[in-house]
Amino acid sequence: MRGGTSKCWVFERSELDVPGFTTDEVLLRLFGSPDPRQIDGVGGGSSTTSKAVILSPSDEPGIDVEYTFAQVGIDQAVVDWGSNCGNCSAVIAPYALKRGWVDPDHGILTVRIRNTNTGQILIERMDLDSSQAPVLIPGVPFPGQVVDIGFLDPAGATTGALFPDGQQLTTLGVHDEDADARSEISATLIDAGAPLVIIDADAAGLGAIGFGDWITESITEMPRLERIRRAGAVAMGLARTEAEAQRAIPKLAIVAAAEPGGDADINVMMLSMGAPHPALAITGSIGLSIAAHHPGTLIAQKLASAPDGELRLQTPAGLLTTWQRQIDGQLSVGTTRTARELADATLSFDPIGDRSGDPTVTVAQVAGLDEQQLEPDPEPHRRRTVFASVAAFAVLGLGATLVGGGLLNPPATTADGDYAGETLQMVIPLAEGGGTDTWARFVGQELVQDIPGQPGFAPVNEAGGEGITGSNRFASSAADDGTELLVSTATTVVPWVLDRHVVKYSFEDLEPVLVNGTGGVIYARTAAGVKSPKDLIGRKKPVVFGGITATGLDLTTLVAFDLLEADISATFGFEGRGPVNLALQRGEVDIDYSTTSSYHSAVEPIAKEGSATVLMSFGQLDEHGKVVRDPNFKDTPTVVEVYEQLYGKAPSGPKFEAYKTLLGLTYTYQKGLWAPKDAPEEAVDLLRNSAHELSGDTDFNNKAEKVLGGYPIVADENLSQRVKDAYTVTDETKGYVTALLKDSYGIELD
Repeated sequence: MRGGTSKCWVFERSELDVPGFTTDEVLLRLFGSPDPRQIDGVGGGSSTTSKAVILSPSDEPGIDVEYTFAQVGIDQAVVDWGSNCGNCSAVIAPYALKRGWVDPDHGILTVRIRNTNTGQILIERMDLDSSQAPVLIPGVPFPGQVVDIGFLDPAGATTGALFPDGQQLTTLGVHDEDADARSEISATLIDAGAPLVIIDADAAGLGAIGFGDWITESITEMPRLERIRRAGAVAMGLARTEAEAQRAIPKLAIVAAAEPGGDADINVMMLSMGAPHPALAITGSIGLSIAAHHPGTLIAQKLASAPDGELRLQTPAGLLTTWQRQIDGQLSVGTTRTARELADATLSFDPIGDRSGDPTVTVAQVAGLDEQQLEPDPEPHRRRTVFASVAAFAVLGLGATLVGGGLLNPPATTADGDYAGETLQMVIPLAEGGGTDTWARFVGQELVQDIPGQPGFAPVNEAGGEGITGSNRFASSAADDGTELLVSTATTVVPWVLDRHVVKYSFEDLEPVLVNGTGGVIYARTAAGVKSPKDLIGRKKPVVFGGITATGLDLTTLVAFDLLEADISATFGFEGRGPVNLALQRGEVDIDYSTTSSYHSAVEPIAKEGSATVLMSFGQLDEHGKVVRDPNFKDTPTVVEVYEQLYGKAPSGPKFEAYKTLLGLTYTYQKGLWAPKDAPEEAVDLLRNSAHELSGDTDFNNKAEKVLGGYPIVADENLSQRVKDAYTVTDETKGYVTALLKDSYGIELD
C-alpha cells in the first residue's frame, strides 16, 4: 500500500511467522537486502520504499489495532525497529476496514492504534461518504483516500521527555572533518512523534541556497549533516557515542524562514536514513509542529508570527499542514495523508536459491547477522493467563511476586535514589533487532514507568565480539550513580564462565537488578533413527549436532550430551538456530535444540507431522538448586530424568554439577540487568523494588507473555543470594568444561 509519500508492504503479524526464521531474516529476504538496488526483493532501493507495516487486531479495550513499523535496511542487513513512520501509518485505517477489524459509524471510520515501537497512541479518521473525492497531497502525483492521522499526547514517547536535554535551544559540539576540531551548532532537540534534531539553514551550509535547490546542494554537506545528527543523538541520550547512533533516529530537520506573503509558515527539509527526504517524515512534522508552539525553540524564532491551531510546512514536495486538537482532554497533533492499496500479493520466501530456483539451505544464510539477530522472535509455547504462568513457576520459587510473599519495603528516597529528571541508560552489548535487544527494550520501557520519578529510557547497543566488547566497556567506565545498567544473556555469560582472556568483566563485581529465564528442548530428526533418548546411546554412527559456537549457548547442550554419554558429532558455524532447524529438516544435521520462544513455530509443527521427535527438555533450577520440569514443557522429561531412565540412578559428579551450573546461567537466569558494584545502595534498592513491583503487575505480565515466554521476572528479596549461588562457578566445573571442549571438539580456549 502507499501511505502518504511512502510505499509500505503491509503484513499481518501471523504471516511473518516462518518456522526457523526471525522476522528480521524474513523481511530482509523479502525486500532483497542487503543490496543497494534490492533487485531480488520487493524493496524499492530508497528509504521511503523499504518499509514494512505489521498489523494485528488488538484485544486491549480502547485499542483497535496493534501496529509495528520496520525500516528495512537497503545496503545493510539491518532492520530498524526504533521508531514509527507517520506516512506508513496512513494505511492502517483502510486496511483495518477492509479486514473487518473495525466498523464505521454513520459513514465515519475512527480507528485507535497502538504503535508498539514507541507505545504511541494514534487516532485515525476516514470519511467514507461516497461523494468525497480523492485528494492530492504533495509528493504523490495521484489522488487517494483521505486519512486524518492524530498522535495522542506525543511528547517523550522514546526518551521520556519532550525536550530530552531539558532545553528548548541547545548548543551541539560537532566534530569537523579534522577529528580534533569542533564547531558549535545551535539546535532544538525534541521528542514528539519521533526524536528530532532541528537546525537552521545556515548551520546546514544552505543559508545562501534557494529552497528549491536544497536537495541537490545538500549532497556535498551530507557527511557534516550526519555528524550533526549523531551529535544530537548523544545529547538526547539516544546513544553513548556518535558512532553508536542509530541510522533511523533521531531524524534531522533543516528549517528556514518562509517567503513573506507566501502560503507557508516555514521551509523545511528532512534527512532520513542518511539522505534528503523527498517530502517530509510525518513523525518529524509532529515534532516541528509542537516545537513551533514553544517560543524558545529554533523553529519558533524563524516564524513571522506565533502559530494558531495549524502550521504550514513547505517541503521539497509541496505544502503540508499540521494541526493540534484536544481529544478527550488530551493533546492530539496530526496531519492529513492519503492512502491507496497497490496490490494484494503473495510473496515468495526463499532463504537461499540455487540455479534451479529451488530453496536450499547452507551454513551461510544472511550475511552480517549475528547470533542474537538470528534467534527466533519471542513467541510463547502456548497461551495462558498470567495467573497460570505465575502459579506454574511457584514450584521453582520464582513465583513469590504474585503467589505469597509481600513486596519489598521501598527504600527511603534519597538524592542517590531519586530518578526524577534522570535518564536510565541500558547498555545492550549485542546488535539491534535480536532476541536480547527486543527483550531489553521491552523490559526497559516498562520498568521506567514503575521507577519513582519516571526517568527517561535510552537503550544503547554496543555490539561487538559476541557481546564481550560492550560488556567490557561497561565494566571499565559505566556511570556509577545507578543511571546505567548492563544487559546480560547467555552469549556474554558463557565466555565469563570459561575465563576467556578477552573478558574483562565479572558478574561477581556487578549488582543484579533483575533476572529472567527461558527454557528449551532437545529434538532430533526421526529419519536419523532417533525416536527416543535411548536411540542416542551405543550407535554405530553418531548423530550430527548443528551448532553456532561451542563457547556460547550451545555449551549447555554439549554438556547434556556428555552427561548422557550420547554418541554425538558436531558441526559448528551456523549463523543461528533458524538455519540449523532447516538443515535438520533437509537431513544435513540430525539433532538440535530450541529455546521456548521458538518452539511453537520451529519445532512443534515438524514434531506433529512426525519428522522430528522431542526427546527432552533442559528443565529449570528451583530455589534449592534442583533440576525440575519446566512448566512450559510439563509433559516432557528433563535431561536428568532421561539420565535416570537410561541408567537407573540419579546423575552425580563433575558432569552433573557442570550441567546444573550452566542450566542456571543460560536458562533459568538467562537474561539480567546489572548495576555497577559502586552504584549507591539506595539506587539499586529502588531499581530492584521497581522491578519487583513490575513483575507483580497483571497488565505487564499479560503484555509480556510473548517477549518473556511465560517466564517471570525475578527481583524479590532473595535475588542477590540466588544470583550469587547461580553465578558461583567452581574450578572443577571450569576444568571439566575446558577439557570437554578440547577433547571432544578440538577447541582450546585462549
